[in-house]
Amino acid sequence: MLIQRLSLGLFIIPLITILTCLGVSVAFNVYEFCNPFVDGCYTISRIGRSYPAVLIFKPMMLITVIMIIAYCFEHVRIFKKFLISKIYLNLILLFGFISATCLISYILFLGVEGSEVWKFMRRGGIFIYIIALVFSQFFIALSYMKIKDDYQVIVSYQAIKITFYHSLMVVIFGFVLFLFTNRFLQLTTWNTRIIIEWNYFLFMSLFFLNTYFVWKKINATN
Repeated sequence: MLIQRLSLGLFIIPLITILTCLGVSVAFNVYEFCNPFVDGCYTISRIGRSYPAVLIFKPMMLITVIMIIAYCFEHVRIFKKFLISKIYLNLILLFGFISATCLISYILFLGVEGSEVWKFMRRGGIFIYIIALVFSQFFIALSYMKIKDDYQVIVSYQAIKITFYHSLMVVIFGFVLFLFTNRFLQLTTWNTRIIIEWNYFLFMSLFFLNTYFVWKKINATN
């Protein structure tokens, strides 16, 4: 099933890409080895823009952009068959498109030195990408909740509940971090902020793995 392949790909590809880039940077003595999820040693952007890791990072992230767009469109195609509200479908596409567009902006301007406008395109791009992706995931999870009772033959009731509550936690945690960002950053070290960044990225990525397990039958959406 295409939606399952996209789900698994969006979980595996970005994660493996970033870890591979870290491994390449360590192998070329650009950085020392560490566990960023625990040590908070390097930001994702720092690893991604380092040479030669950037030669892997940018192409693979562009593939991720294409997969995000396909993931959203495929969900909309499927949900139309279940008569999900057009409002939900439009919001999934809107936030998915915004997320993909901002990720492209981040990729293009990553590692490029220039004016404050360029810096904003890079930093603002990744920030809006995260927000938009989280909301797109949330409306996908809401749509799944609409079909969990009536279509248990083809979808997993438990997997949908896990997907929804996971998405809700990502939204709430992200909102809390955004709301208290300035105050929170003053009370934490740089390493702590990086640890939060890496683990929030992983937490977001797990949503895609959840949607992989939602579908029971390969031919469910054909």
